[in-house]
Amino acid sequence: MPPIIKMILGFGLVIFLHELGHFLMARKNGVFVEKFAIGFDWPFALARWRSKDTEYVIGALPLGGYVKMLGQNDMPSETEDPERLSPDSFQAKSVWQRTQIISAGVIANFLSAFALCYFAFVIGFHASPPGVGAVGYDSLAAGLRPGDIITEVQGTHISNWDDLFVTYATLEPDSAVQIVVLRDGAERVVQATVSRDPNEPFNRPDFGRPLIPRVSKVVVDSAADKAGVEPGDWLVAVDGHTVRSWSGFSDMIRRRGDRDITIRVRRDVDGAEQVLELSAHPASKTPDELPAYTLGFGPAAPPIIAFVAPEGPGAAAGVRPGDRVTAVNGEPVTTWYALWKIVSWDAPEDAPVRMALERDGAPLSVSVQPEEAANWALGTNALSSLGLAGSPPEQLAVGVVEPGGPAFAAGLRSGDVIRQFQANVVGDSDWTVPDPNWETVLYALNTLAVSEDTAAVSPLQLEVDRAGERLSLELTPVASTTTERIGYLGVGPMIREDLVRLGWGGAVLPALRKPFQILDQFVAGIRAMFMQRMSARMVSGPVGILRATYVFAEKSTGDLLLFLALLSVNLAVVNFLPIPITDGGHFMFLMYEKFKGRKMDEELQARFQWAGLVFILMIFLFATFNDVGMIFDF
Repeated sequence: MPPIIKMILGFGLVIFLHELGHFLMARKNGVFVEKFAIGFDWPFALARWRSKDTEYVIGALPLGGYVKMLGQNDMPSETEDPERLSPDSFQAKSVWQRTQIISAGVIANFLSAFALCYFAFVIGFHASPPGVGAVGYDSLAAGLRPGDIITEVQGTHISNWDDLFVTYATLEPDSAVQIVVLRDGAERVVQATVSRDPNEPFNRPDFGRPLIPRVSKVVVDSAADKAGVEPGDWLVAVDGHTVRSWSGFSDMIRRRGDRDITIRVRRDVDGAEQVLELSAHPASKTPDELPAYTLGFGPAAPPIIAFVAPEGPGAAAGVRPGDRVTAVNGEPVTTWYALWKIVSWDAPEDAPVRMALERDGAPLSVSVQPEEAANWALGTNALSSLGLAGSPPEQLAVGVVEPGGPAFAAGLRSGDVIRQFQANVVGDSDWTVPDPNWETVLYALNTLAVSEDTAAVSPLQLEVDRAGERLSLELTPVASTTTERIGYLGVGPMIREDLVRLGWGGAVLPALRKPFQILDQFVAGIRAMFMQRMSARMVSGPVGILRATYVFAEKSTGDLLLFLALLSVNLAVVNFLPIPITDGGHFMFLMYEKFKGRKMDEELQARFQWAGLVFILMIFLFATFNDVGMIFDF
């Protein structure tokens, strides 16, 4: 079935179940239903028929539905005799009966979520295991390692990456977080700090999911597109070198800019797997890690090994954490950045890397044969092909200053600690960062705003500490003359996902628990927004919901059912919020009538309903603006 049809049927199913709850409970309590509509019949209806005096409608606007009951919109005055009302009118029923009818839609949505989850678990859905792939420096320094399996975050059990993402996103930014991981079969506890980019609407961990060597997207008119690479292709080999991971594939392409290569892919063709040989010519570009401008100094981070990947080439060669690298292939090194540049750009691709080390004051020499990196990477400037990484310094101290360079001319000296960094970058003319790190500097040097009149960049404003004294310096970057280039193919990786499928019996308990977990995550998200831990830009409307429904429909039926369960629970909660014109608002009016012994003044009730309508329309417009902004990236 085409995804678009599955999307329409799935979205319609959630609405149908909600309205069916109202319909069945109205019938049970003897209320006459005038109209049952799925979708709004404005500007017109796609289908319309009548049965037992009830009109059934499928509307052209698939954004909701409604059940029109006799007398539902009538608001009799306090002095009107209820006995004069039609006995099958909504208003003629007791408060308890009307409460049942109003609440039935929400209850139907929540109960249907159990069934949707159950069939999703039986049919099977895709989930990313909560494994750790790429690790940023902050998490690395905290003790997180590639290959760790996360089982708990701040006391919340984690079973897949979605659980991890939602839990992490709602934590207090920059707060301490306890992460429990499985490593080598044993549980370990890692104390980390919640990372938050101020440009992001939520917390995003500086570690990622494991990737697989399969193509998720192909950039139009890229080298991959011209070669015939297609989304879904499994990457088998490059120039005869077997591909075992995405990072290994990236390393191969990086070293093959502006030359003809052969890529072997495995592809499903008419239901049968075929291996194809494709000829490609990767483009050559300057890597993001090497800045477009230079400052004439490097960071003082020493070339000390902080992490050695288990079973990696560095470990096999005998490298240990704490070793200090003094030379690579006979070339002396004094900083980690210099070490990274030599290994990444100067060392031959297939030849061993000769490293002179210092361990406990004694010299040591090792030869490390670069291998395809495992299914992870380590922060910026890590030696992935060797399975080695250093620790990020706690502060950005200046290392070697080039004589006659821009840093030297500005008065910067070795040992200075940069406390504040201000630059004019694209999109922010006053980008100020306190206590910056080297990654901040690299980002700025690649995004500096250039004057249209002079084609020059604005000077950087630095606050530095030198021997207890605070100095203000102005440093003007100069264009970089680096010749290093990397191969660019134009493909994106797939995230590792496993098919989760439970038996008919094994799916029962997980299906019973899942809707409550969805409810808990929804409440946590709302709480995080009110506490300003998460941006209101995360609020999505019908456009975003339909887009997400299509994505899951395209993935598989099981994934679609699980998303519909999430949608059902969210619809139940939103519909029962105490906002006039929603089911929750009507429930509040009924509670007023129950405890006051009379209906609310109809003029006051009308005002509440108009206020509720305006509020809902404002939320609708805001959510739609978010959805459109997500599509067009503004």
